[in-house]
Amino acid sequence: MIGIIPARGGSKGVPGKNIKEIAGFPLIYWSIQAAKNSKLLTDFYISTEDKEIARVAESYGAKVLWRPEELSKDDSTTISVLQNVVERVDCDAIVVLQPTSPLRDDDSIDKCITEYTNGNYDTLATGFYTKIQEYASHNNMRRQDIKGFFYDDGNIYIIDKDIIKQGRWSGDNICRYVLSEEYNYEIDTPLDFEILQFLLRKRVNEGKQSVDYSSIIKSIKLLVMDVDGVLTDAGMYYSENGDEQKKFNTRDGKGIELVRNIGIKTAIITSENTNIVARRAEKLKVDYLYQGAKDKLPLLMEILEKENIGLNNVAYIGDDINDLNVLKSVGFPVTPNDGVDENKEVALFVTKTNGGYGAVRELCNLIIDKK
Repeated sequence: MIGIIPARGGSKGVPGKNIKEIAGFPLIYWSIQAAKNSKLLTDFYISTEDKEIARVAESYGAKVLWRPEELSKDDSTTISVLQNVVERVDCDAIVVLQPTSPLRDDDSIDKCITEYTNGNYDTLATGFYTKIQEYASHNNMRRQDIKGFFYDDGNIYIIDKDIIKQGRWSGDNICRYVLSEEYNYEIDTPLDFEILQFLLRKRVNEGKQSVDYSSIIKSIKLLVMDVDGVLTDAGMYYSENGDEQKKFNTRDGKGIELVRNIGIKTAIITSENTNIVARRAEKLKVDYLYQGAKDKLPLLMEILEKENIGLNNVAYIGDDINDLNVLKSVGFPVTPNDGVDENKEVALFVTKTNGGYGAVRELCNLIIDKK
C-alpha cells in the first residue's frame, strides 16, 4: 500500500498554497511528515507537475512522481491522477493524503490502514456525521430528529487499485472513519490558512503532532538568547544591601560551550543592563553581548551583517513579548515552557523545561543532535 500526496502547482484560492509556509514549514511538509511516520506504508510519492513543489518535497525526503501536463489543469480530477499512478507504480491500494488537510496524529495513517485491512473494505474515507440540512427542507424538525449523513473531510482516503482503475472514487464496501472536529479542517481560503496555522502550532507545542527539525537546524549558525526568564528563572533576588542577584543554570552554560565547539556563534541580547550579565557572558565566552536593548531585532541584524549570515541561520530563545518581533523573524524561534502564550503561538519549539532550569541546555542538545 502506497501513499500519494497530490500537489498541483496552480492553486487559485490560496496561490502557491502547497509550499506556502504554515507553522514554520511549507504546507506540503505536514503530509510528508505524516507519511514518514507511517509504519505500514510501503512507500509514498508526491504527484506534481511543478518544479518548485518537487524541489521542496525532495528536500524533506519525499519521492516525486511527475504528473503529465494533461493531468495538471484546473479541470483535472484527482481520480484521473490516481489512475495514472496505478499504471506506473505497483500497489494494491492507495492512501491519499491531501496537503490541504495537515492535521494528523503520528499514527493516524496506520490506524486507517489497519481499519481498512481488518474490515476487508475497498474504500476508506475520514470525516464526520452532520445533521445540517438546507433551510426549509426539514420542516422545523428538531435537530435530534434529523437523519445525519457522512461528510468526507479530505484528510485520509484509502482506495483499492481496482476501484481506481474503474475511474471510481469509492467502491461498494466503504469504511466511514470518523475523526474529531479539529481534524476536519482543510484549507480552501486564506482564513482557513490562519486557523490551521494556529491549530498546528498548538498541536506541536502540546506534543500531539511531531516535527522533524533536522532541515532547519542544519542551517543554524548563530544561537541568540534572552537573559531573564531564559538563562535565569526570571526571579528578582536582592541581598540585604539591596544588590540585585540572578540565578543562572550551570547546565545551560555547558550547553552553550558544546554548541560553540561545533562552530555555532552565540549571542545575548537583553533589555537588562547589569554587571552580573556582563560577567556571566564573559564566563560563557559568548561572541556578542547587547544590554539595554529596547528593540532587539536591529541589534540582531548588526550581528548578521558582521557574520554574513541570514535570519534563517538563527535560533533565538525568548520568553516574553519583547522577544516577539525577533521570534517572528528568525529561522528557528524557541520559547521556554513557561514563556508567555504569545511566544508559544509563533515558536517552532517549546522546551519541556522552564527558563533558568535547563531550557537553553535543552535547545543546545537539540541543535547538537540534529547537526
